[in-house]
Amino acid sequence: MKLLINKLKLKLLLEEKRDSMRHSTEGIDIIISAILYIVSLLCSDFRSVGNVNALVIETLAWVIAIILLLYGLYKIIYSNKHKYDHHMLYNDIENLNEIIHPFSIVAIKDTFNTYANRYLLYYDKAWDCWFLFNFHTAQQQNEENITRRLSNKLKVNPANINVQYVTDRLQPKFSEKDQINKVYQHSLYQGIIVQYPEFMTQNEFDIDGTLYRWYTLEQMEDDANIMSKNKDVVSFVKEKIG
Repeated sequence: MKLLINKLKLKLLLEEKRDSMRHSTEGIDIIISAILYIVSLLCSDFRSVGNVNALVIETLAWVIAIILLLYGLYKIIYSNKHKYDHHMLYNDIENLNEIIHPFSIVAIKDTFNTYANRYLLYYDKAWDCWFLFNFHTAQQQNEENITRRLSNKLKVNPANINVQYVTDRLQPKFSEKDQINKVYQHSLYQGIIVQYPEFMTQNEFDIDGTLYRWYTLEQMEDDANIMSKNKDVVSFVKEKIG
């Protein structure tokens, strides 16, 4: 898994957690010191000092020993209750991860033509734009997931769909829908349909209320709406697949 961490945010986290990095053994050194101090008291012969009675001195010495023991026990209990170890730190660092959306981009060409130079796009009503196929990247068996999703959308037997991984890229992008800047982890795949249904060879068609259309890269680049909302993906496909 790739992480994209803002250096300033990481520095602030480490500064914030610096005093919280405690170990479960904290306080043991105080207990050991208290025990050694008690041993020395047991071997001591207390005598009066000036007007201070020997019993008073001995009592004060034992009070100090008890305070040391209690403080050591408190530190051990406190450090265990508020323990912040390297596992917790790693989880906090992971939470700084700014990769919000791992997406798989699927480029499908019109290979039913002798010279395939068009890509299949769908119309996204929410974005009011034509897009290449894109799906949330599955952590496991992503290619099988893409094949299944394409099969459901295009009504094509999954046996007739091949998905080939091309490459990955991190791409910062302004989300028109959410009106915020996001960072996307785009995994580019080339989708190949072995046998096209007749209706899919048309320039534009409809499946379950979704419009699909074949576009060349030049047509995408000439469409101001596509380029304003999806230029990064169009450029990515042009560079890696062409």
